[in-house]
Amino acid sequence: MTTAQLDGATIGYTERGSGPPLVLLPGLGCTRALWEPQIDRFSADHRVIAVDPRGAGDSSPLRGRRDVLERQAGDIAALLEVLDVGEAVVCGVSFGGVLAQLLALNHPEKVKALVTVDSFSDTRPRSAAEAVNLVLLYATGWLWLFPGLMRPGVRSQYRRWPAARAYMDAMLTRMRRAETVRIRYALNAVRYTPRLPAVRCPTLVLSADDPRLQPMSRRIAEAVPRARMETIPDSFDPSNRCNPEEFDRRLAGFLAEVGG
Repeated sequence: MTTAQLDGATIGYTERGSGPPLVLLPGLGCTRALWEPQIDRFSADHRVIAVDPRGAGDSSPLRGRRDVLERQAGDIAALLEVLDVGEAVVCGVSFGGVLAQLLALNHPEKVKALVTVDSFSDTRPRSAAEAVNLVLLYATGWLWLFPGLMRPGVRSQYRRWPAARAYMDAMLTRMRRAETVRIRYALNAVRYTPRLPAVRCPTLVLSADDPRLQPMSRRIAEAVPRARMETIPDSFDPSNRCNPEEFDRRLAGFLAEVGG
């Protein structure tokens, strides 16, 4: 276990390899272990830093309800300072993609290039379908306190992807429940789309081909000036686990483009 002592927080992380820095941020309820396949793959030619945000894994408790995401993004920026990382390619899946956007907005000097995966920038619906999805998210946030109630749905959702299903099933047992709920409700208030034109770094928006995820990713790609969107076929959130071969291929291509 590797941790860094920051001002007011302990942050767990995995660091492996050498070369251009690549920072990996996990999804809601997950830890940096979500990225194990990519840590193995990309540490051959990158300095990979996979992070547990505050409230997850080996990091400090997440207390209070104010500025939850801002504090987590600030922790990541501070960790990069401690590790003497000037700037990095920052890649986040789902909730991690939200933190990656916030890092690019609040600490742009740390983000050489941005990758969001199966993520979103806004929780205001633009269509009836989006409204239905968001209402379900709002109404079921409390379920994260009771993983036993979520397990049948998770197993059904991921039945096409056995490796992802095994990871997500284990995640439900290990996640820090109360803090995960606190983050879930903070995510319900995300309104980053109007700010995203300020993100000037090259940006890759990756989305699974699921129609529930595509519109939210497209919104990011439309708002960031130097962004493009690519679709991962036969996938779902988290794409790095559902279709790791295709995910790795897209990420490797982008890293080659940006020199990261």
